[in-house]
Amino acid sequence: MNETHFSETVLFLPKKKITVIVLVVLFLLGGIGIRLIDFTDLPLDFASTRQFHSLLLARSYYYQMDTPDTLSMPQELRTFAINKAKAEPIVEPPILEHLVALTYRVIGHEYILVGRIYSIFFWVLGGIPIFLLSRRLLSINGAFAVLAYYLFEHFGVLASRSFQPDSMMIMFLLWALYFQVRWSQADTLKNAILAGVFTGLAVLVKAPMVFFAGLPFAFVILQKGSKYWIRNGRVYLMAVLAIAPGLLYNLLSATVGGNAGAILGGRFYPQLYVQLSWYLQWMVTIKAVAGQVPLVIGLLAFFLIKDVKTRTLYAALWLGYLLYGFTFAYHIYSHNYYQMPLLVILALGFGIGLSYVFKILEEHNPQWIARAAVMLIFIFSIGMIAQRVYSYLNQSDFREKAAYFTELGNIVGQNVSVVALTEDYGYPLSYWSYIGPSLWPRTADRDLKNIVGASDPGFQQLFKELTMGKDVFLVTMPDEFDKQTDLKEHLLSTYPVQQGDGYYIFDLAHPLVESN
Repeated sequence: MNETHFSETVLFLPKKKITVIVLVVLFLLGGIGIRLIDFTDLPLDFASTRQFHSLLLARSYYYQMDTPDTLSMPQELRTFAINKAKAEPIVEPPILEHLVALTYRVIGHEYILVGRIYSIFFWVLGGIPIFLLSRRLLSINGAFAVLAYYLFEHFGVLASRSFQPDSMMIMFLLWALYFQVRWSQADTLKNAILAGVFTGLAVLVKAPMVFFAGLPFAFVILQKGSKYWIRNGRVYLMAVLAIAPGLLYNLLSATVGGNAGAILGGRFYPQLYVQLSWYLQWMVTIKAVAGQVPLVIGLLAFFLIKDVKTRTLYAALWLGYLLYGFTFAYHIYSHNYYQMPLLVILALGFGIGLSYVFKILEEHNPQWIARAAVMLIFIFSIGMIAQRVYSYLNQSDFREKAAYFTELGNIVGQNVSVVALTEDYGYPLSYWSYIGPSLWPRTADRDLKNIVGASDPGFQQLFKELTMGKDVFLVTMPDEFDKQTDLKEHLLSTYPVQQGDGYYIFDLAHPLVESN
């Protein structure tokens, strides 16, 4: 749907190459700026559990390097950090974590916000391929609308600050889609290699990208017709480049690496398909992430596309999203960052809709005051998003968490065997307190077991199993502790307790009375 013929201006400015370049640069700088709001706060405002996983891996890789900073670490703490990371489940290749560890080495010490910097960089850099892709499908004004949605959508701003591979994944996905479309328009060896390589990188970084990079790629190839692609060696080259990296990594990781359980376990929940509540929860998550209006625009945009190839590509992305949601049925509503690929689809839908709005405005040739008003509304909308991001990020301050868990580690001690009812699967304790606790199940953990038809043993048996050989029962979630009345009553009546700011430390080694 190349509709550049009706675009007479670039956001009502003279249509010149330098204008386009300057505006793209300004948009990208604005995308960086909005992500620097409350930049120095600890990375606990979004998917903290997932970020701690990456932080622990990066620390381990760094501690395995012989630098003045790592060599000065107490040996027991260094060993703990390395062993803790080795026990972590590895699903995706830890590319970003190694990059962060290397950056620690360059700057000479750990800096917890390095991962945030890289995530912001990768997401904003993804603005270039999504703009180039949109230019091949839409008018110039539609392409800027896509870029604006991609860079300034509220959830996208928050998610792209998170130290996890998703920003890199989205960037590679966008380059993959761009080069796939470019190959479909000009079947050259260069375009074929670039399309295959970036598709392969997207799937390598996170295997679920096969739904968003692989499925559209298949549609693009099939559109050429069987007589064309069956005898086209470049198609087979692209297929190898797209499939081989991710396939080889996951095979090696699942076999030699021993990560089969992490890669394949706890992912597929077909029993949810027959539950109406699951569909409602999925929609609630979409509403929380993107809102109803962008979703409606994204769906209606399909009917505004005139070009068959563009409509097929857009439909393939939506189909990929549906298959992705059914494949990861639990995560699609419980982990909001699983919605990040949806933002790409909605950005394209938003651009399709806005391209027609600009077309109508240009056809009516509004006076300068009307054009200025439209642009002021556009800028005001971005300002409102920035204000919303600012309010959200400043409603909580996590800076004291590091000192809190560091002090808690000093109180409990590092050479103590601990079972804990704690947040983020014990990661804050591992990261700041250098304590690797066994975990007492939370209510949410039990709910997940119920989904798959499993359950914990009775309280007495579970308590006996999880506390055997443990010195301390640590609680850092008072609200969750209050919910589990059987646990609370048993601990308070049976063991000495040290209570402090938001925590309980029960001495399991010296019970007040003999437990049953």
